[in-house]
Parts: sequence; structure tokens; C-alpha cells
Amino acid sequence: MAGKPLIVAVQGELGSNSELAAREYFEAGQIDILPCRSFEDLFAAVEAGRAGAAMAPVENSLAGSIHDVWDLFCEKTSIPATGEIRLRVVHCLIGLPGATLAAIRRVRSHPQALAQCGDYLCALDGVEVEAVYDTAGAVQIIKSEDCRREAAIASAQAAADHGMQILAKDLSAADNFTRFLVLGDGAASASAPREQVQTKVKTTVVLEMEQAAAGLPAVLGVLARNGIEVLKVETHKRVDRPWAYRVYLEFAGAAQPAIDEIADLVADVCVVGTYPTGVAAEPRLHRR
Repeated sequence: MAGKPLIVAVQGELGSNSELAAREYFEAGQIDILPCRSFEDLFAAVEAGRAGAAMAPVENSLAGSIHDVWDLFCEKTSIPATGEIRLRVVHCLIGLPGATLAAIRRVRSHPQALAQCGDYLCALDGVEVEAVYDTAGAVQIIKSEDCRREAAIASAQAAADHGMQILAKDLSAADNFTRFLVLGDGAASASAPREQVQTKVKTTVVLEMEQAAAGLPAVLGVLARNGIEVLKVETHKRVDRPWAYRVYLEFAGAAQPAIDEIADLVADVCVVGTYPTGVAAEPRLHRR
């Protein structure tokens, strides 16, 4: 890529899985990472032009959809999804040098990571669990507090970045993948992402539906009549509106005429984007 590297906003610190996803999606050396404390900050960075793209996690194979991000899709409709990647997530229990697993009494991490490692944590006797804003951020916290009775759940990259010790590895009960969407028009300014060139595309939309999503069969009927393959459909209750639901809907192809027809059946349609179908990637350890 000619000129300056593309700035990619991620939720969390360097060493987070979001950063690792960005490193796997784009060619090495083409991007700079902008850490953001919250998902709202991530979207705001793209809106304000501080970042040309963002890497937003939308779904985990074990813990399910990340609803805070899907809600923001409806609020930040000017930021399109332009790509996708599925990253294998390898959670590690990380402590200070010299710490032992038997001595750990508190584990900190992002709520999603804690949920994905629930079985492992339940098997640890006498261990308190505390949610914090980020996985790699949790490593920073326990390093700053210098307590060998505390540990964090984060990536091996976060342990290497901070000179910490891995006490246990691969804590999830099953294969753990997180699907990320690449957001922002700026991603197109980078050269073709490594191993991401795909011939198939998919479309992601969020539907606003009233009355307990009773109109969902009609929506799916539109797609069926048009021979469109449905890839994902999930209803989520809106906590601030009685009997109102959001429906996360993904299907193969672009199909704008079908979207126009669906719009007549629901309260609102938020088109997140049409983008190439992503591939699965393994995280690598990066030298700083």
C-alpha cells in the first residue's frame, strides 16, 4: 500500500484477539492499530476519521452473538461492512513470572472470554472471576498490581507483549472461533487482504420488528421465493421497547430487490453491508 499504513480501530489493547484478527486479515506492515476501550469508541473512531477501518467481533462459536455490536450497526448506518474473517481464539491463563496455578485466587478478563472459558473456570476451586473491559487489558492490570494470586485470560500474544507467564493454554471446552466484520470504506484503500479473496459474497442486515417478530416467516418467504440461501437468522429482544425485536439476518449474494421487498414487511431495515465471504485463520505470534 502506497503512503501511510491504514489505521484500523479495535476494541481492546494490543494483544487482543481483535488486533490478531486485523493482523491476519491485512498484509503485514499495511496497518497501524488504534486501540479503543469500548465498541462505541471503535465506531466513533471511524466516524471521526481517526481510523480508516475497524475490526468488530460479531459472533463467537461458543458464546453466541455480541449484541452490543449488532445494536451499533443500527445506530451507525454510515459505516459499512466490507469484509469478514473467522479467527481461532486460543485463550490462555496468564500470570506473573513465578506464579503457580494452585495459588491463583482471582481471574480477570473480558466478559466474552470468561463466558467462553466457563467450564474451565468452574473447575478451579476458590477462584473469584472479575469482568474487565478487555482480555489484553486484563494482563496489563495484573502486571501493574504485581500480585501472583491473580491471573488473566488473554492471548499468548498478550503474555509475550508484557513478559508474563502462561499457566494454562486453550481453555475453551470446544473449537472456539470469533467472527469479525471489517468496517469502513478505508479498508478498500489497502491492497488485497492476505488469503481473503473470495468469489462469493454475503449480505448482513438487521431488521426492526414489532409484535414478537411475528412477521419473520413472511420475511423468510421472500428469500425462499427468490431462491436466496439464508446463512443466519437470529431474533434478539429489544430491552427498551415492549414486544419489539431485532432480527440478525444474513444471506448469500446481494439481492437488493429482495431487501426492498422485505422493507415493506418490517418496521425498518439496517443494511450492514455486502462483502466477500471470509475464511478461517489461525492466530500467529507477532514480534513487536
